[in-house]
This record gives sequence, C-alpha cells and structure tokens, in this order.
Amino acid sequence: MSSDPFNQYLHLTPLEVATGVVVGREDAAAPVSNARHTPLEALGQAVLPALLRPPCVVAFSGGRDSSAVLAVALEVAKREGLPEPVALTRRWPAYPGTDETYWQELVVKALGVRHWERVDLEESDVIGPLAGDSLRRRGVLWPPFAHALTVLFARASGGSLVTGEGGDEVLGARRCSPFRNLLGPKTRRARRQVKRALVSLGPRPVREWGVRHRYPDLASWLVPDLRRDFLRSFVEDQASEPWSWAASLRWHLRSRSVVLGTRNLEVLAGESGAVLSQPLLDPGFISALARAGGPLGFHDRTAAMRSVFHDLLPDELLRRNTKAFTTSVVFGEWSRRFMGTWDGKGVDSSMVDIESLRLAWSEPSPPPNTALLLQQAWLESEEARESRSHERPLPRRQEHTE
Repeated sequence: MSSDPFNQYLHLTPLEVATGVVVGREDAAAPVSNARHTPLEALGQAVLPALLRPPCVVAFSGGRDSSAVLAVALEVAKREGLPEPVALTRRWPAYPGTDETYWQELVVKALGVRHWERVDLEESDVIGPLAGDSLRRRGVLWPPFAHALTVLFARASGGSLVTGEGGDEVLGARRCSPFRNLLGPKTRRARRQVKRALVSLGPRPVREWGVRHRYPDLASWLVPDLRRDFLRSFVEDQASEPWSWAASLRWHLRSRSVVLGTRNLEVLAGESGAVLSQPLLDPGFISALARAGGPLGFHDRTAAMRSVFHDLLPDELLRRNTKAFTTSVVFGEWSRRFMGTWDGKGVDSSMVDIESLRLAWSEPSPPPNTALLLQQAWLESEEARESRSHERPLPRRQEHTE
C-alpha cells in the first residue's frame, strides 16, 4: 500500500458516482466476533480503545444513536477511571429545521455530561467552503458528506472521534422485520403490513418485485439502457438479504457501502491525527446484537433501543421517532446556486441524461443520491476555472515615449 495517505482512500466506480448508490458486498470485511457479551458489554468494549486515546470526542447530535454511544462512553470512562469524553455538537442557527436543542439538553442532563462543546456553523454544504478544499485535494469520495466533517476531525486531533454511524441500519428494520411485526400484540393488521410480510417470506422473484416497487424512481436521471442494467443489479443485491436477523446484520456489515465509508472516514480522520471509532458497526457489537434479537430480531427500532439502553437513557429519547431535517444544510446556498446555473458539464453524458438531472436538481428537495454528481460537476467547474486563470495572458507592458 502506498505511504501517500491520499492514495489510501477507496474510490467509487463511475456508475456509483452517477447513481449515488453503492451496491454489493465486500468479502474482505472484518470477521464477526464470537465473544459472548451482551450488546451493552460489546459496545463498551468497542468504545474503550477510543477512551484510551484522549481527547475522546463523541459527535453528539441529540439523536438516538449518538446519544447511545455517548452514554456508553461515559459509563465506561467512569468505570475504568479514564478521562470523560467530550460531547461535540454541530449547530446551524440559520437552519431552524436542524435544531435539536431540546433532545440534546435532555440527554446532557440525564447523563450528567460535564464536557459539552457546541460549534455554530454557517454551513455544511457538500460543495460549500468547508467541503470545497477537501474536495479539491481528495476528489469525490464515499460518503459524500465526509468532506464537511473537518470540524469534528480537527477537534479530535491527537485523540479519537466516536460517532453513532450505522444505528439506523443495525438497530432498525431488516428483511425479517415485517413478519416479526405481525407477531406483535396488535390483532388488526393493515393490508400493507401483511403484504410486506408475505413479500419478505417469498421466493427470490417475489422479493425482487418488492424491491423494485420500493424504489420506483431510483436514479431516474440515468440514460435508459444504463438505468435498466443498474436497477437489475441493485434489485438482485437487495433481494439477496438473508432471512434471519443475525445473518442479515452480518450481510449488512459486509456491504460495500459500509466498507468504503468506514475506510474513507478512517483515512480522513487519520490525516487530522485522529482515530475514528464507529462502535455501532463493530463486529463484536453486531454479534451480540444478533444473539440478543433472536431469529427474528426486535419488534421495532424502539424495542431494540429499550432492550440495549434502557438503563442509560430516558425512555422519552429511546422511543423517539423524529429526526432533524438536514437536507437544507447538505444542499444549501452553495449547492442551490450551482444547480441553478449549471451548464451541463462535468458529468458523463453517456451515463447521465443531462435534462433529467437538471430537473431533479430543480426540485424543492433534490434527491440525496445526486450529491456525488453535484460534487463531480462542481469539481470539474473549479478545475476549468483555475485552468482559465492560468492561461490568461499577462498584461502587455506599456512603453512610454517622449
């Protein structure tokens, strides 16, 4: 492997950039642990190395996942006599939809957090000032929001950064979940619940049909022939999810999306002198969670949160079913301005239908999986602008005559 850190990133294929979707499994993913821990014990084991490398900074938004890893980090630090972690919260005062003050203060008070730092930012746009310099230096990477995380990595320099990444997937619904939900206490079932359960139980062609109907407009900006081939591979990949809760979690851990994202964030953190920890994606925690959930997993996300974190966090947070609205920050002023004036250059027209992409970017909430294309187009426009500035002829020297 090259000693140049910029060559250590795992890069996307042109199709992944065009679709904003990373498909497939990676055989080289970390093996799953067989240690017999409870999920909470396994999560503590996963967080411990970060606490042993202070400052340990926990990216804390007030959501369920970041609150859970903060609670575990505080518990382990207290038990082991280690320096307490720093809860670091990014806030965007200009975007009211991102305000999570109520939930943050609820958690901070419940946990007795002593080190809570809040950073007010003007933006975290995928092509804004925070992300722009990183994009120029490193190019388009997965995940697209990685370039705007410099504030977190910088604060953790010399130490470690802990995030709650992955919680939605490993603590949320899996393939067996629709059937599991039918076994709950409610006796009357909506027709769509029964339909989802039957699809999840069905043979491969039925499951592929279900995937296609869940994503009818996916990557609608691709040229027709390419989109047809892409949808086929996407549907086949999604329909390959195993039935059992444990196998499904391990299947997710091997996803190319998780492997690329984890590796690239680790390298990006390393360039700032920090070590990244994503304990909710730790193999030991995944194994313990798989055992705790049994063959069919938990009834729902709230049941999973209560099962693991009921002794650490307020139930009001554990049963929370809302999220902050962050699309306006990701596609902020800089993105909107570029989308509105885009000249159609910077993307591969043999893969992308320019007018379809332009239409997608004109929507009030542009599709999140166009972020990679946006970064690619912006980066090429920046390179073209810099090239023009270098080619500009020097002003002619004026000669004066008497």
